[in-house]
Amino acid sequence: MPAYLRFRPSMPMEEKKASPHRRIKATVQYDGTDFLGFQRQPRGCTVQGVLEEALGKLLGHPVTVKGAGRTDTGVHARGQVISLVTESSIPAQNIPVAARSLLPPDVIISSAEDVDEAFDPQKDAVSKTYCYRIWRGDVPDILTARYTYWWPGKLDFELMEQETAHLVGRHDFASLRATGSSAKTTVRNVMEARWVIKPGPRGETWEFWITADGFLYKMVRLIVGTLIDVGRGRLPAGTIKRLLEEPGSGGAGHCAPGRGLCLEKVTFRT
Repeated sequence: MPAYLRFRPSMPMEEKKASPHRRIKATVQYDGTDFLGFQRQPRGCTVQGVLEEALGKLLGHPVTVKGAGRTDTGVHARGQVISLVTESSIPAQNIPVAARSLLPPDVIISSAEDVDEAFDPQKDAVSKTYCYRIWRGDVPDILTARYTYWWPGKLDFELMEQETAHLVGRHDFASLRATGSSAKTTVRNVMEARWVIKPGPRGETWEFWITADGFLYKMVRLIVGTLIDVGRGRLPAGTIKRLLEEPGSGGAGHCAPGRGLCLEKVTFRT
């Protein structure tokens, strides 16, 4: 064998270039009253749409935002979590203040940080916490009307608490979801479900808090509407238990309006 083949020098390995892309995780608050939900729509104003427009201007390139949850029309958020990829060198911690003048007053970026490139706000979330607020006064309260469901009629609070207890655990919520859901399974694990009463000078706010590993389309609003219908005597005691034991059987209560619902927190695996 010729010497030049036996002693052929190895070619130097090409140095791998670092990716210029950074992934940003941000927490977002919004008043959902004037939005057609979070997810971008062909027509109409959405939270995702205004975020992408504002962040695109700030970062100097088109931006695609992904949210941890797709809140419906009129639903609010205090703890929505989004992610985006950017080539900009703007420090992540400066984004909330820098984006403030580019966003409408009903959308706020609370915080932002650099995260691992593989971070996914949907797949990496282990639970979401929602709160539904009901205003219990003789007349509506103008300062909370955008964020509460006014219900002045009689409700049996203790009975509603008893019904709520059946929600905790792993159940099939097929009877407590609206049509149009693309979810592959209707089984969800509810870690916590409880009621809190907050007295005020002109009435009370009843808060329904629920934490689960995921939620179906309009699931929380249907749960709340069903609990109200049991509490006012329109549906019998034991309705929640029956709906969970007989998934898909029908017979849920009304769907409470979106204005009372708020995405409070998204928890991720550590």
